Amino acid sequence: MTSRLQPASSPSAASPFRFLSELARELSAGRVELPSFPDAVVRVQQVLSDDSITSERIMRVVSSDAGLAARILTMANSTLLHRGGSPVTDLKVAITRIGHDSIRAAALSYATAQVRHAAELSHIRSDLERFWQEGLRVAALAHAMARETGVLRADEALLAGLLHNIGKVYIVARMPKAAGRVRIGDDVLRDWHPGIGQALIENWKLPEHIAIAVGGQLERERAHGAAADLQDLLIVAVLLAAQMESNAADDAALAQMPAAAAIGLTDSAMVRIMLESQTEMATLQAALG
Repeated sequence: MTSRLQPASSPSAASPFRFLSELARELSAGRVELPSFPDAVVRVQQVLSDDSITSERIMRVVSSDAGLAARILTMANSTLLHRGGSPVTDLKVAITRIGHDSIRAAALSYATAQVRHAAELSHIRSDLERFWQEGLRVAALAHAMARETGVLRADEALLAGLLHNIGKVYIVARMPKAAGRVRIGDDVLRDWHPGIGQALIENWKLPEHIAIAVGGQLERERAHGAAADLQDLLIVAVLLAAQMESNAADDAALAQMPAAAAIGLTDSAMVRIMLESQTEMATLQAALG
């Protein structure tokens, strides 16, 4: 698979371009360096790439990090996935109950929290927190869209939403801290982060279609004759999240996008999704910490 590691247009400033190109080369070579990213989370993503993996083996990897185990138990008992009944206290039961994509989402949220609070990244903590909130917003919208249309799995949509801007996290975390620090504008970050994110997801051995969706999230005019896919859903969720944040959402115009038409979103459905996503985001905050 070929990652979208080059943006639509190269930035005019040579220094940011060199820095981002070097990151792209590292990732293409399989080298991932994200400060304070827990090793257990990487191992979880790797073992889940094995279709024959057992709950017992997943549990052994998860239980090697107490914080990660606690996050998965929290996810299993959240209102997002658990409707009534007795709380889950057994890690193996939790792993069996929530499924692989929700385990990945819980692990990702735990890892991102470690990165956000890392002492060596305190100088970019506000950026990392902003990216986390962006991820939650897109994940909530993607989850609501998947449930509304029924054409894609909600847990997969949730994971893709959380991962959609992981490239931003990687870029700012790797920027030099010294006085000669590379300065990257929002437009350059926007152009480059999908490809960097796709390469990260490929290195973590997550499902290929999630990597493709993240890499192609800005292809707003994308049209294809095949059935609706995760990339279609993520394209709409990312654009809608940006419009909602700026109070400029136009549900009728969004419903006319090829990606929205592919997944069967009408303007009335878009209104319901925008309303539902507010509750979804609060639920996600509780589930993911």
